[in-house]
Amino acid sequence: MLTADLVKLIKVNLKIENDAKDLAISDVIQEVMNYCNLTELPEVLEPFIRKKVQTIINYELENGTASVFDVKSIKEGDTSITYNENVTKETVYGLSKNDKKRLQEFRRTRR
Repeated sequence: MLTADLVKLIKVNLKIENDAKDLAISDVIQEVMNYCNLTELPEVLEPFIRKKVQTIINYELENGTASVFDVKSIKEGDTSITYNENVTKETVYGLSKNDKKRLQEFRRTRR
């Protein structure tokens, strides 16, 4: 499926009416194509990409786009900072180990 068609389909399914998330959607598509060594994605990957984009949208709603650290808690007395190890910017915007496991069946070897 062509990237432009996939972007449109994801926007329809997520009920996104403007172009504000086009770049995020395209970035996820490109990340998946790079990992899988594909030039086009099969339509069966639309749910994966849609859920990944929804995760990004939810993360940005909760944390904003300018947060630098993924801090879970801050304690002031004797200064203690706990970082969130489960959900980080890297796992939200990139492909996590779990994502890569799910994409493994679509992965092609480079020629």
